[in-house]
Amino acid sequence: MTLLLLYAAVFVAALVSVEALMRSYFRKSERQRAVNHRLSLLDASEDRLKTYRAMLKERGADEDWRSTPLIQRARQFYAQSGIKFDARRFALYGIVGAVLVWLAAQFLIPSILVRIPVFVLTCLLVPIIAVWRIRANRIRKFILKLPEALDVANRSLSAGHPLPAAISLVAREMPDPVGTEFGLLSDELTYGTTLDDALVNLSHRVGAEDLNLLAIALSVQAGTGGNLVEILQNLSKTLRDRAMLKAKVKAISSEGRITAIFMSVYPFLLYAMIKALSPTYFDTVWASGHGTTIVIVLISVMAVGNIILYKMVNFEY
Repeated sequence: MTLLLLYAAVFVAALVSVEALMRSYFRKSERQRAVNHRLSLLDASEDRLKTYRAMLKERGADEDWRSTPLIQRARQFYAQSGIKFDARRFALYGIVGAVLVWLAAQFLIPSILVRIPVFVLTCLLVPIIAVWRIRANRIRKFILKLPEALDVANRSLSAGHPLPAAISLVAREMPDPVGTEFGLLSDELTYGTTLDDALVNLSHRVGAEDLNLLAIALSVQAGTGGNLVEILQNLSKTLRDRAMLKAKVKAISSEGRITAIFMSVYPFLLYAMIKALSPTYFDTVWASGHGTTIVIVLISVMAVGNIILYKMVNFEY
């Protein structure tokens, strides 16, 4: 069993190393070709409509993805992560991940009645957690660059350009994810979508709450008039102040978040360490017939504690 785990670890290390090298190479090549993903696609094809549809398709947002209530949240959640669908890569990662999870469950959990539910639950939760983390990082990057994008648009408007031209300039000058998302916004305006609908689609694709402020500001200005440059300047300042407040809250609550992570991971690490050093140490617990009940109760208590810690370190502002 130890030899199988060793082989699995070597295989995973090799897979991750190759993936890291390929990702580094493609990222470097993409930076040399274009500022963002949309511009790189336009380099290969000058048909903007075809490129626009291809980008929506690879994000899973090509159809009416808000029509079915059951699928609505899942497809929107996936589209907001910015992950490009690749069936072969997803199949490879799914098979390798399932094998590794099964080997780990077989090593850590002797009881087959507990092992199978844990295996199924882990295989379901790991992709969801991975997409959730990627989505959160993408939204964070977008929010961080949004004030800078508004400054670029302000300079274009101050030079006398109309709003669509200012949005197009942001799409050309800003890196991902801001550049690509504003490029899709520019494409929608070009193909006849109203400004309000295009901003709603942008908000749904990105998932950032700060975009609601931008949508409201532009909608109100379009309906009532006013100095758009001054509005965007004030909005940019507001977004920067919000980002600064978020950074302060994150710094203040860092100790609580690290405590929550450590207390969540530590029991599993301790169990794995004891299991590796003394494989028969927990046999008495499993043989008693109460092992499953004990595990369920402990995981439930940990879940309640994690929820409490999450409420303590996350604030409304």
